[in-house]
Amino acid sequence: MDHFTTQSAKNHSTQIKTKTKTNKRKMFPKKNVYHNLQYMKKELTISLYNTSSCLPSYKSYTSLKECLFNKAETGQEIYQFIVEKTMKNNIVADYEGSIPLVSPLLEQFKKRHTKFHYFSVLKHLTQKQESSEVKSECKYQVNKKQLKLFFDLIFSKVIPLNLFGKLRNLKKIKLAMFHLLDTPCFKSFNLTPFIEKLDISSITWLQDIKTTRTQWYIIAKLVKWLFVGFLLKILYTYFHMTLASKNNERLYIMRSTWNSIQRKFIKKGKRSNTLQPDINCKEWKPPIGRYVLIPKNSDVRPIFKPEYIKPKYYTIDHKNPETNHLNLIFKFLKQLHTTVYGNTNFGNEWESIVQHKRNEGTTHLYFVSCDVTNAFGSIIQEELYNIIQSLCKDLPENLILKYYAVKSKKFMEEIVCYKQYFSDPNLLLPLAPGTLYSNTNMRWQQVKKKWLLEKISQVIFQQRVKINEEVHVITKGVVQGAITSSVLSDIYYNFILHKAMSTYLTTGKIIKYVDDILYVTESENVARQFLQLTKEGIPQYNCYFKPSKTRTNVMACDGNIAVNNITYIGYEINCTTLEVEYKHSHTNFSHAIKVSKKDDLPPLVYLRKRLSNIARLKLSKFILNRTINSENTIMRIIKQACLLQAEYTRILIKELFDNEPRNIQGILLVMQNIDKRIARHIIKTSLIGDTEIIDKLSFNKWNRKILHILWMSYKTVFMKDKVLQPKFIRYFSQRKKIQINKSHKL
Repeated sequence: MDHFTTQSAKNHSTQIKTKTKTNKRKMFPKKNVYHNLQYMKKELTISLYNTSSCLPSYKSYTSLKECLFNKAETGQEIYQFIVEKTMKNNIVADYEGSIPLVSPLLEQFKKRHTKFHYFSVLKHLTQKQESSEVKSECKYQVNKKQLKLFFDLIFSKVIPLNLFGKLRNLKKIKLAMFHLLDTPCFKSFNLTPFIEKLDISSITWLQDIKTTRTQWYIIAKLVKWLFVGFLLKILYTYFHMTLASKNNERLYIMRSTWNSIQRKFIKKGKRSNTLQPDINCKEWKPPIGRYVLIPKNSDVRPIFKPEYIKPKYYTIDHKNPETNHLNLIFKFLKQLHTTVYGNTNFGNEWESIVQHKRNEGTTHLYFVSCDVTNAFGSIIQEELYNIIQSLCKDLPENLILKYYAVKSKKFMEEIVCYKQYFSDPNLLLPLAPGTLYSNTNMRWQQVKKKWLLEKISQVIFQQRVKINEEVHVITKGVVQGAITSSVLSDIYYNFILHKAMSTYLTTGKIIKYVDDILYVTESENVARQFLQLTKEGIPQYNCYFKPSKTRTNVMACDGNIAVNNITYIGYEINCTTLEVEYKHSHTNFSHAIKVSKKDDLPPLVYLRKRLSNIARLKLSKFILNRTINSENTIMRIIKQACLLQAEYTRILIKELFDNEPRNIQGILLVMQNIDKRIARHIIKTSLIGDTEIIDKLSFNKWNRKILHILWMSYKTVFMKDKVLQPKFIRYFSQRKKIQINKSHKL
């Protein structure tokens, strides 16, 4: 009895093992040996492009007229077009036997498409806002859940199930569509992995085709046409696709909504007299451009795009007088701004604030951070020109434009460049502190101040934009995107700081970067007055501030919420400790990293080239300054940067090696070399000062510590990746054993 029980148990155990093996075979089916779609991989690659944001980019609902359903009458004609015209290089013969069964399905597809009200369905879905909906980048966008629900309805209501045999096959195609919608704008999408997972034995109309190879080729052509000839046409017809300004992800906005936004923008510009008809004039005018509308949270930002090509480094182009004039104006304004207001360096300014607090023994500092509303568009043109005239008052009538030899450090090498600047004792060169430069004996030219002021006047008052082939003059503000826009804005708002806010300069420090302003003072009452100023604005200069962007650690009388951490130009500032950290965005790295292999570089060479750019880790001397940040904060910053480096490396490896990294040793060697550079950069930046010398023992100790943090960051990131984890796990295990052995020896 005992023997029987034991034998029965063994048999039962064997059955369980056999069943488990069978289930594994079902879960991971053997690859079909009768087809090879890999050589069709290039033709099965599709790209989803952003639609034009140039104003106006109206598009009526007529793109679907180009769809095959509107050209072919019968199912047979549709089928023949798909087989013969899709991926023409792959010719398929002997497919006629499938025509009788597939033709009715394609005719059914056509009827469903004709009856389906795409616009009404989409409008209904977008109007159903959920109470638990996450705050979106733009209030006009169709969120991913609504977008996928829209295409889910198309797959269930329009595409016949029998065209792909069974529901599981259709779900795989639908999954491919959802992946395409999430694909970064610069990355192509390949359909091959999804097609290879289809079970073609369940597709009835394919069974009359003799060879399995031909069946696979036909289904590949069908899927390619379904995406390119049908689904993408729906996307381009009913959606405007653009990039989010913050996280670089693609935004989907209903085409009708986008058209309405554009019309409102034009109408608002005409009603407010911002856009006025251009009067033909023989005098020189700035180049005509077009507006590109960038979606914001609840509005759009117009960016001006000139019709000419902007030259590199603002060099003088004698063949193009328009470019030449603008470059001269830009150079002059830049030098004028540098002379009067200097160059603001946030790192240096903040270090001086920290030193002052320690030297004076100040217990508490008060901060107000604010952002100018519509900084470029709010500029009063007449006031701006009057400001520039007043700043030029003491300059001579004739200015000399000379060439200077400038020694700059770029790409870790010192390069000598020759640049033109105005040479006058009353004008400083717009160069960074410590830059070496020398006057040359190369040709020079004389430029009259009167001529420069005339051109500046035309840049301010005669900027033109083309809308609907009609040219308009912009009579309010300064266009954002033109060469001179940033320096004109800097001159205008720096003048306001020194004129309308001069009282606050005596009781504190104002740091300005573009349209972001940070006020620091020891007086709580003065900080409260400055906060009140941000609420009232400065009407005489049309300067107002965004309430939603104002942050302070002062508790105001009206119940203003005081915070201890303030974000300013990408930095997070602790108002108590004065420690500063770089605030990394929550951008999905797959949307931020664009891989474009130039000059056909080998993958390992390209990987080393991309990883060599240590600057993207934001480990600047300012952030790693021990005068500003404590050692614990610096270590936290280093660990965060190492995790970013690991994530960046992970994505580059997958992009460059097509998810099949074979040369693991080569990749590891590149990573180790870059890690050594990162470690040296951190040690040099944070531990070695201008006069400080670190001993070899301390250097080696910190070097090992940083390299260990980097390696653990790779392990943390790579072990979560299903593709890289099996490839690299052996090397992480070996590294762990080596570390254990070292610790035992010690």
